[in-house]
Amino acid sequence: MSIKILTDSACDMPAEELEKYDVELMPLYVIEGEKTYLDGIEITPEVLYSKMRRGVHYKTSQIPYADFVKRFTELAEASVPFMYLSFSSGLSGTYQAAMLAKRDVLEKYPDANIEVLDTKAVTGGLGLIVREVAEAAQNGASMEELVKLSCYYAAHIRHVFTVTDLEYLYRGGRLNKGTAIVGNMLKISPLLDVDENGELRQVDKARGEKKLLKKMVEYIEEKGDKLCEQTIYITHADNMPLAESFVKIASKHFKTDNFKIMPLAPIIGTHSGPGTLAVFFFDEVK
Repeated sequence: MSIKILTDSACDMPAEELEKYDVELMPLYVIEGEKTYLDGIEITPEVLYSKMRRGVHYKTSQIPYADFVKRFTELAEASVPFMYLSFSSGLSGTYQAAMLAKRDVLEKYPDANIEVLDTKAVTGGLGLIVREVAEAAQNGASMEELVKLSCYYAAHIRHVFTVTDLEYLYRGGRLNKGTAIVGNMLKISPLLDVDENGELRQVDKARGEKKLLKKMVEYIEEKGDKLCEQTIYITHADNMPLAESFVKIASKHFKTDNFKIMPLAPIIGTHSGPGTLAVFFFDEVK
């Protein structure tokens, strides 16, 4: 029996790849007033970003411990070995909840084969890690091999983000109000990545779309390895024109057309806002 791969709805992967590798997504929660939605199941990116543009505010919530216990128990009772690849503990308490669930399920089912790993990644970065690990699992890799592979890819994944409306970073406490207002007036967008602790940080900024895309491409060229051999994931929050503009420039620089464009998961887009663009790649390729 191959090892089953689980992740959460902060993971962005093409639907055909989720199906191909039999990856199971556990939903986080998106909250609108008194209503709570299962991320990606009861609310879609298209609906969420449309409503955000009309002024609706959302909050998010991690996967509860009880949800993990329920699913982990079902798999343990069925004697299914599985690995849960969590999105960054630097951005959510989801990983900690999964670890507690693992501990308690193993107390009841000590022979269960369970691993829980913190990828320090998010959205398409998590998706690329999951893709590589799930493919190895289908090819018969052992749990020990999958753990080593997960740690390797988690150490070498790279993220680069930008947002087109700084109001959402201000609401999330990442910018002060004055900086957000001035930045929006002058059309200044930050360039963000994810550090070794899995937390967002600003690495640069640019004024205007052309300069912004140029800096994104330069960042990826500097950090990436063998980009022409990689699959590069791109996610966007209701901003397909910007994603397509990026691909047009990047394909010439990287000498590849192997890009996968997807909507940004609602659980992330609620914090970055409509207009967000994010690109994911590896800084080392075996």
